[in-house]
Amino acid sequence: MSSSSGAARPVRFKVEFQSCPVEASLGVLGRKWALLVLRDIALFRAQRFNEMMRATPRMTKRTLSLRLNELEREGFIVRAERGPQYTRWEVTAKGRDVLPVLMTLVQFGSKWHADRVFTDHRPRSLIEVFDTRYVRRVLNPTKEIRKTRPATRGVLELGGKLPGPPAIAET
Repeated sequence: MSSSSGAARPVRFKVEFQSCPVEASLGVLGRKWALLVLRDIALFRAQRFNEMMRATPRMTKRTLSLRLNELEREGFIVRAERGPQYTRWEVTAKGRDVLPVLMTLVQFGSKWHADRVFTDHRPRSLIEVFDTRYVRRVLNPTKEIRKTRPATRGVLELGGKLPGPPAIAET
């Protein structure tokens, strides 16, 4: 019997979970506008309050203030500079770890919602949206143990393979 005609088997995990990691991750990140605030700071480089308001005009000032405080409290962003009339935020290491998730959402939206995303309504791959070096830097920020780069392989290959060196093997 083919897998498409029957019920799917549950995934077998190598470890036992106390709770769902997706649910835990969505604690703050699942709040309305939270990922867009991170997007504003990390991708759009809108690091001041009014810049973020311009980047996301439907968000209210109150909501932006709440999300900035929550993201800061949870360690995704930090106040990098504070003056008498302004504050500038930056993403932390924890916030940078969310960038591959944002890139995946960009890729999904660019493919499946091209009619709303692009004026010409033509779907695009991730490497048609971002500079190739930027995609590599975001999706491969460290030399963690990865022989075939499984976290990035599907993301990059969806729209076409990136040119470059073969996968890095740890010695």
